Amino acid sequence: MSKFKLSKKLLIPLLAILVIAPVITADVIYYYQGTINVYTTSSPIQLAVGPNGDQKLPSGTGYYIYVTTTSTSFTANINITNASLAYFYQAVTLTVSKTANIYFSNITYNGNANYINNMWLVITNTSYNKQIQIISNGKIVQPTTALTLSPGTYYIGIVVQPVTPLPKPSANSIATITVYLSDNVISSTAVPLPPGI
Repeated sequence: MSKFKLSKKLLIPLLAILVIAPVITADVIYYYQGTINVYTTSSPIQLAVGPNGDQKLPSGTGYYIYVTTTSTSFTANINITNASLAYFYQAVTLTVSKTANIYFSNITYNGNANYINNMWLVITNTSYNKQIQIISNGKIVQPTTALTLSPGTYYIGIVVQPVTPLPKPSANSIATITVYLSDNVISSTAVPLPPGI
């Protein structure tokens, strides 16, 4: 038998082993079991439409501000003008049932960044007043400090500083800002949601 035929006979099995080898040397994975029992408890905070969360335009059609709430969220539809600032005072009511560590996270901004220069959320009651900037110079700000609130009723206001001139009035939104209002019930550490959630 020639050397060529012998080496050819050895070469084919060697190639087959090389192709199969990555499959044979796959990852080793150990699995551990965990059990998660889920219960319900009362919410430490409640959201509701604030005293000024429903203000109609003088024409009677449309609103300066229109707020809706669910047990877990609020939506504020606001109309801004070419004024230097727009302050939507006491738009949302925030009721705190026990000491709360409130922080704002996972802020997103969709729309034309050329129209909103700065934006703040203002948390107030008769003895408390704190401003949290969430947009600065057209860019999102992710606040890192929690606000410690004693039990009671607070209000969330919205301050907007637009970039003028604004486009003509339209039924289309020029910007949508999403912000998560969170209460860390264990500590005053601000913990944002994991990316992608």
